[in-house]
Order: sequence, then structure tokens, then C-alpha cells
Amino acid sequence: MNRSLGQILIGENMLSPQQVDEVVDYKTTNRCHFGDACVQLGFLNDEQVLTALGIQLYMPMVDLSYLNISEETLDLIKKEQAKEMKIMPLFVLGDTLTVATSDPMNIGLFDRLKKMSRKEVQTVLASEKMIQESFANNYSTGSAFMGGISDEAITGEEQDSEENIKIANNIMIEAVNTGSSDIHIEPGEEKLRVRFRKDGILEEVLALPPNKAMGLVSRFKIQAGIDIAESRKPQDGRFQQEVMTGKPVDVRVSTYPTPYGEKVVMRVLDQSKGITNLNKLGFSRKTMKIWEEVYHSGNGIVLVTGPTGSGKSTTLYATLSKVNSISENIMTIEDPIEYQLEGIVQGQVNEKAGMTFAAALRSMLRQDPDIIMVGEMRDNETIELAVRAALTGHLVFSTIHTNDAASTYTRLTDMGTDPFLLTTTIRGILAQRLIRRLCEKCKIKYKATEVELDTIGMAGYAGNLYQAAEQGCDDCNNGYSGRAGLYELLVPTEEINEIVKVGGNSLDINKLAIKQGMATLLDAAHDFVKKGSTSIEEISRVI
Repeated sequence: MNRSLGQILIGENMLSPQQVDEVVDYKTTNRCHFGDACVQLGFLNDEQVLTALGIQLYMPMVDLSYLNISEETLDLIKKEQAKEMKIMPLFVLGDTLTVATSDPMNIGLFDRLKKMSRKEVQTVLASEKMIQESFANNYSTGSAFMGGISDEAITGEEQDSEENIKIANNIMIEAVNTGSSDIHIEPGEEKLRVRFRKDGILEEVLALPPNKAMGLVSRFKIQAGIDIAESRKPQDGRFQQEVMTGKPVDVRVSTYPTPYGEKVVMRVLDQSKGITNLNKLGFSRKTMKIWEEVYHSGNGIVLVTGPTGSGKSTTLYATLSKVNSISENIMTIEDPIEYQLEGIVQGQVNEKAGMTFAAALRSMLRQDPDIIMVGEMRDNETIELAVRAALTGHLVFSTIHTNDAASTYTRLTDMGTDPFLLTTTIRGILAQRLIRRLCEKCKIKYKATEVELDTIGMAGYAGNLYQAAEQGCDDCNNGYSGRAGLYELLVPTEEINEIVKVGGNSLDINKLAIKQGMATLLDAAHDFVKKGSTSIEEISRVI
């Protein structure tokens, strides 16, 4: 080992001599590895550091995405041990096991691997992210999904064989056990990919031979009551299945034709989870106090806004639970009903039967309601009926898709609603996003660079922050655990209503609301980052 890592980085034109000096100072002050200092200062990414280490140690970098790892090789190192050591066994040649690692300086690694595998060990380099992906694609595909299913069954093509039913059931069980919100079944030329969306992020959890696609897709179509003979156009369906919890899980199914077969996406609605308490969603004390005043308004319209998957329904359900009482007639129209609420009359959209949001709302107004919840403001007719309900003394909750609270006015007027009616009826608009919380057991304290801080509007902040451990721990697997809401609550004042009446734009409304004390989504994000509850990277992803 003739050259230092710093010399190699200078020689490869990856760092300047001045930057190397800065890294050395940072490394000494923060007591971290040279490579970690390069990353934390923002000079290099993990893969660049690893490449330089490979040059220093004469160790090759490998791309794991092209490797099919045999069961015999995986059996040499137990899943739990491989995860703990952050390695991936790749193949055996003769009496030598080749293993990928992202930490070549781990001196004790060789001895441990030799004892476990009873073979000579050779190491190659791969990024931590690539090892994690390979780990998920190889170790996870066996035990979690394929238990009790033969190799012959995995390569079979029967449309609804016993083995396809087992695989489908195992996928559902694993999705519920991991708290996943969506399941993606994706046929491709080289494999059938299964991905779960957990905490808002899609992760590949299973890969099967491509000829397995038709049978597995057909199984889910049969469950959902979808025509299995029709594969040329999108179809929708739903089914219920009892999965471990003793209560049925509601599953919404959507198919989409592709050149390699039908892609299936399933939304998993686990009734056993129950309604989240409003106090646990992530509201600041100030915003919660104002929100309580808004949802206790005697009449008017209360809107929750944000993109798909931002937690709007969760917030509405939690809020309805707070206003639910024996003295109130509360009615809903939803698409679909995600959770059953005791004491509330819930209806579900059925467009084939003429049960649209507007038709249901028109009918509800003849049912002597006190509080109405409309799943979404989709069209002008629904909005007009909601306004009419608010003007006649009802309290109406609903959702809409906008980027922030102020943009809601622009969206509603663009859909044909009279601005004057909006200023008369709207009591509050709550914009929201969902962010992942850092895992408390493995999050890493670090000093953010000015560039990082500037990306989320925190330039000049001098305190320590936290980031996710790249591979996480046994509790989280990816550095994050659970989610929380970011909230921006706009309560219209006379001045804001005047801007709306004259057709003012959302920027003017937002600027005035902030001046009057509204905390923005970014303000809420800053609070979470400073408390160490989430990372700069996560805020940049969401906002």
C-alpha cells in the first residue's frame, strides 16, 4: 500500500490538494474515516470513495445487478450474519468463496467468513446500496415468499395452480406484515418483479421467472372478480382476504396492459390498524390548536390538500373521529371506504350504479346531516353542492389535489367556482406531506455542509443533524422507521378573502398568509430536521 487515499484521489483528479487538507482536518475533528469525511463534506459520493479504495487495495469493483447467486452459495452464509456484516456471498470457484463488501478495511471479516463457510475467502468491492439491493433480491426471495413451494412450481405456468395460490397468499401476508400500502406485480422480459411500497418508497422484494407472470396475475384477477380473458385493456376490481390479523384486508386491484403481460397494482387497506389518533400525526402544538378551532366550526367547508399518498384520508378519518358524537348525524361518500367508523354513516362511490360523489352528496342533503365528508372534490358539480351545503348550515370536509394551501383557491376557481362563494364558505385549508422518520436505533449524527443546508432553506444553521444509516439495522432495514405529517394550515382572514374576491393569484395569498403567521410546509420540515426526526435528504425528496 504505497499511496495514501488522499494521494490517489488527487492523482485521479477527484479531489484537489486543498480539499484533501480540509478532509484531514474534518476527519481529525470529527473522529471519522477519511472516506466518510469526503462524503460528509460533500466532496465525493460513497461509490467514488469505494473506487479509490479499490485502487489503493488492488481490489476490483463489481456490478452485482448482473449476478444470479445460487442457493448453494447463499447457504454458506446465513441471512442474519450476511446482513450484520453488510456483505453479499457471490459464487464459489474451487475451494474459494468470493464475497462483495463495501468495507474493505474490516480486518476481522476474513476470519469470520472463513469459519462460517469453511472455505478460503476472496473479497471484491461493491457499493453499500448495491449490496443491499442484491441482498433483497436474493436472500429475501426464498423464505418470505417461497416457503413450502417447489422449484417446479416456481417455473410453472398454470393459471390458477395450487402453487400460484400459495405464492399470491405469501405476497399478501408479507405486504401486511411489513405495513406496505401497495403491491406492484410487474412482468418484464427477463423477470417478473414484485415491489412493495412502504413508507412511500417502492422496494423490490421478489423476482420470479418471466413465465410465472400469467399464472400469478390471473390468480389476483380471479380474486378481484376481473375478467381473466381480457388482457388488452385496463381493468379494476377489489377483494377481501383474511391475512393473519383475524380481520379481512381490503384490496383494490388495477391492471394495465404491457408488452410482457399485465401489470397489477394492489392497494392494501388493513382494517386491523384502526384509525390513527390525531395527536400522533405530527402536528405542531400551534397548528393543532388552530386545526381544532377549524374542525369545530359550526358550518362551512374544511379542505385537506396534497398529492396522492400524502396522508389526506388519514387526517380526515382522525379528524372525523374527534367530532363524532351521538348528537351529530355524520355521513360520508368515499372512494373507497378505507376504514369503518363506528357511529358514522359511510357510503361508497359506485359509478356504474350512478353513485357518484355529486349524486351521493345530493342525496345526503335530504338525510338531515350535521357533518358531511366528501372523499374528493373532483368536479364542479360536487363543489357547487358542497358550497350549497355549507351555506345551509352544514360542516363539509373534503380533499383536493394542490401543492400548497394557497393554491386551493386557484384550483377551485379554475374549476368554475365563484370566488365570492369560496370566501363565504371556506373555514380552513390544510396542506400536507408525509415524511419518513429516521430510525432512532441507527440514525447517524453528522455536520451538514452549507450546500446541503441551502437546499432546504436552512443556510447558516450550526447545530448537529442526523442522517439515515444506509443499510439500516434489524429494526428498520433502510434507516427509516414510520412516517409523520408535515402540515401547513391556512385560515382565511378578511385580507386574504379580499385577494380571493378580486382573483388574486396563489403567490399573493401565500405571501399574505405567511405575513399573518402561517407556518409553511417547509417550516414544519425544518422543525423535524432540527429535532433529529428526519433527514435533509428526505425533506428534499418530499418538498
